[in-house]
Amino acid sequence: MAREHETTADTYVVTWTVEPGESGQRLDHFLKEKYRKLSRSYLQDAIKTKRVTLNKESSKASRILKVGEKVYVQSTRGKEPKVDFNYTVLFEDADILVVDKPGNLPVHPTGRYFFHTLLTQLRVENGNEVNEKKEFWIVHRLDRETSGVLVIAKNPAAAADLTSQWERRETSKEYLAIVRGVVEKDQFEINAPLGNHTTSQIKLKMNVVEMGQDGEPLYLPKSEVLPSRTGFEVVERVADQYTIVRCMPHTGRQHQIRVHLWHIDHPIAGDKLYGTDDEFFLSTTMGHDFPSMEVEDGIFLTRHALHAHKVGFRHPVTRELLEFASPLPPELSDFLRKVREKVRK
Repeated sequence: MAREHETTADTYVVTWTVEPGESGQRLDHFLKEKYRKLSRSYLQDAIKTKRVTLNKESSKASRILKVGEKVYVQSTRGKEPKVDFNYTVLFEDADILVVDKPGNLPVHPTGRYFFHTLLTQLRVENGNEVNEKKEFWIVHRLDRETSGVLVIAKNPAAAADLTSQWERRETSKEYLAIVRGVVEKDQFEINAPLGNHTTSQIKLKMNVVEMGQDGEPLYLPKSEVLPSRTGFEVVERVADQYTIVRCMPHTGRQHQIRVHLWHIDHPIAGDKLYGTDDEFFLSTTMGHDFPSMEVEDGIFLTRHALHAHKVGFRHPVTRELLEFASPLPPELSDFLRKVREKVRK
């Protein structure tokens, strides 16, 4: 069942539930612990003007709180880039949630994104109300522009078990990537360590680490070098211009698939970080929307063409072996269609 969660109002409400160790506090003192950067006078004014309510009723700053009471804090939502909230639930029970995440949807609140993230949307109840007690745990990483299968835990025990499975590499992961150029080998593996890019202006950018004849890294401390290995298999060569590649990461480093493909001169189509120069990427971070990138003459992508196609793991409680798959999303299939049509003309 698809869920469409975008909230269009300019405000949202965060709900705090008073825990046993917090009872007996004044309301304004309780808020000061939650919002340490805000002054006490600001919080008292918020209570007075009913931007903060207790049990959905007006209150006084000096009101003593009791266990289980709910404090509602109305906040103004800042300008955030538009995202695609149309994720699909593939599976859900009391312990786990598996979703098919669209491209152009950040998972975690970070930087310019808070409300426009998957985690915040999962915590939204009753329209604009963000329930701080409704928690979810992400057990593996998908970049903001990467679409596909994402596994989420719904309680700490499930999160611990699933995280352990990922760390012990007991899971199966398969991605599909559309890369620039024709990949010649049908099957190959890249075993190349990763580390921070030493000359890029972009802090999050990674690179394959150059090693010396003695096997030691040349430009980074050894402690900052991460072993990284990915298997690849050609699925289809498209119009002598692109290749659809199946990617099987054996390690889970940041941007691993993207960097390994970039390293062999086959960057992922539409990758603004590893398929262009630093200046272009930095220019895309200035606006409030996902900018389109002209990948082919007259053909655009708003995101990089990397898709988490399949994920397999054991259920944290039943131990049943589960596997979930997601086909290429419409925007990537449409990109391939346009490339093929252009060649036929």
